[in-house]
Amino acid sequence: MTAHIVPPARISLGEKAMAYVRLGKLRVYHHFYAWLLAVLLLVHEGVYRPGAAVALGLILFGMYAMKVAGCAIDDVVGFRDGCDERNYSSGGHLPKSNKPLLSGMLTEREAIVFGAVTSILAFAAGVAVYLPLRGDVPIGFLIGYLFIVSVTIQYSWLFKVSYRPGGQEFAVLVVCTAEVLGPYWLIARHWTVDAVAVAALFALGMQLVSSYANYGDRKGDLESGRRTISALAPARVYWGLTAIFSVLSLVVLFVPFTVGSLNPLLLICVVPALVLRAIQIRTGLFQRRIQQAVKLGFKNIDAIGLGLAVALVLS
Repeated sequence: MTAHIVPPARISLGEKAMAYVRLGKLRVYHHFYAWLLAVLLLVHEGVYRPGAAVALGLILFGMYAMKVAGCAIDDVVGFRDGCDERNYSSGGHLPKSNKPLLSGMLTEREAIVFGAVTSILAFAAGVAVYLPLRGDVPIGFLIGYLFIVSVTIQYSWLFKVSYRPGGQEFAVLVVCTAEVLGPYWLIARHWTVDAVAVAALFALGMQLVSSYANYGDRKGDLESGRRTISALAPARVYWGLTAIFSVLSLVVLFVPFTVGSLNPLLLICVVPALVLRAIQIRTGLFQRRIQQAVKLGFKNIDAIGLGLAVALVLS
């Protein structure tokens, strides 16, 4: 079912530009932390190779092109099957202006073209790292990069990863882990305890945002054929899974400072992240204030990203 939208009479250039920003969810800047932490891990270890700076810049561009493409395609599919219309009409969400297809600020054709162009740019950026690194790129990296981009743009399209039970969790955890480990491995050609722990922390943080958001969307998702765990599993099972993710995120936060190479005294840098996670657990798991738990999840990613960044610089 496609929603029937009455577009505004006149749309200025600035309004159109902001509609594209909303379509690609560019205001959700948190994926930048993955790249930043990968770079700081390399600096922390003193790892460098000729052309690394340009290659990492291309990876950052590719990561954002991938994210934008995935969000645009997801909105097109959600618009076509009526999923977004159902979810945004049920209350508890942000205004429809955050969905430019629902508000009529963008046409379906404009969104499709935008998603196609950014998908091509995402793939191209990964291949382009061959130039600054003069061909010294492991084939495993290229295969992994193309796989991650493919999973992202097929989150709601073609294979429809998120429409399958466990698909949403698989996509978020794998893609977000790769956003840290991929750039790191491209330059270092190995993984460390620090790198794996940081990647896991970022992935778990993003997954917990998604876990709460998906629970709020479960009714509309199920009606639209999106068979997420939140829509299919009994509430007790789903909240149990969310609790496991929450506890894991708390435990793994200690790893870089205990098993890894970061100065244990710098654990103080991530105390805000520990506090925010505890508040999110109380707010989401016990009080069932879903939208507030989502917001706390984003704040927690800020605290993790900034706290680990400071710890890496000072260690």
